[in-house]
Amino acid sequence: MQAHLFGEPDLQPSLSQWHTPPWLARRMAGWVPRGARVLEPSCGGGALIEGLLRAGHKRELVMGVELDLDWADYCREFGVAIYGGDFFERHAQLAVERFAPNVVLMNPPFEDNGHLRFVLHALDIAPFVIGVFPASFEFSRERDRELWATRGMVTRRARMPDRVDYGGHTSGMSDTVVLQVERRRKPRLPGEVRQVEEEVWSPHDVQRPEEERDA
Repeated sequence: MQAHLFGEPDLQPSLSQWHTPPWLARRMAGWVPRGARVLEPSCGGGALIEGLLRAGHKRELVMGVELDLDWADYCREFGVAIYGGDFFERHAQLAVERFAPNVVLMNPPFEDNGHLRFVLHALDIAPFVIGVFPASFEFSRERDRELWATRGMVTRRARMPDRVDYGGHTSGMSDTVVLQVERRRKPRLPGEVRQVEEEVWSPHDVQRPEEERDA
């Protein structure tokens, strides 16, 4: 377990800081190919970064971006490159371009359609996005027009039968799904149907750290 010299910063609900539980972070990290350069664009407390490191990904192949500078400092304890600033701001984009990720791993803000903004921007940066989204994210006319018809396609899906606790007061109000989204090389063809690999995830399926040490 990562040792933290100072206490965790306070959560800021206005910044949609509901963090990924460790069991879910570890399952998501398991979808990332070994040797990939991975960007986490809203790293918060670093659960996804820690999940990647636990899975054996090298620190030099992981980068985080975090708007809240206190949490950015906190995540630097993991020994990976962290940019403190707005993912959509030009200086952050330059830092990300230098890093050149090929996978974006994220649990983006849901408020004000933030998850759609994050996915669209992430697909400009990398060919694959793996993220947590509202369970309804795939199913709306607006999403289809802005994302699925021209920009990305779901190639892998993990459903969760139980609502995930992200630690916020609204956590229990939203069912979520994990999707792997691949950048489209050309717009969707009429009648196109893709086979999507689907899994069901539960926290009970993940070993506890002490079980991993004993294995």
